[in-house]
Amino acid sequence: MTLSNLSSIIGVISGLAVLASLVYLSLQVRQTERNQRALMNQGVINRISENLRWSTEPHIVELLTSVEAGKTQFTAEELFKLRFRLRNLLFNSQDVYVQHKNGLLDQITLDNSLIGIRSLLVVPVYRALWKLHRETYAPEWIAYIDKLIEETPLAKPTDAVAQFNSTLAEVLR
Repeated sequence: MTLSNLSSIIGVISGLAVLASLVYLSLQVRQTERNQRALMNQGVINRISENLRWSTEPHIVELLTSVEAGKTQFTAEELFKLRFRLRNLLFNSQDVYVQHKNGLLDQITLDNSLIGIRSLLVVPVYRALWKLHRETYAPEWIAYIDKLIEETPLAKPTDAVAQFNSTLAEVLR
């Protein structure tokens, strides 16, 4: 074997080693991207869970159930709580929307976030709060929420207990 042949063999081996390294690097980058998306989705779920937990605080539950039942007369303190509940949820959804738009979150996370916002925006009280304070949001987000409102009909007040009992009766049949 000549030095020239040995040099050629080493060149081929070197090329294969570089190719193997690139394939490995590509797999690592792909796995890192998956892990990053999983962490982003988990962060969104954690924020939603924290909001839901906060919504079960006794002083909040009473207010939220009265809104759902159709209450329209509120104290300044109650309006403050409702306004900042809406604001909190809108900012969380805006973050999900932007992250999804940038390819960082999956579609199901966006869909679930928007379902939560729609469930608020069907309530006249929250629409009134949106109308009062919409100018405190970014123009793109205002346009997006306005479109959601336009596409979503208002809901009538609900009796949660009667609704549950009716559904439970269906399940037990």
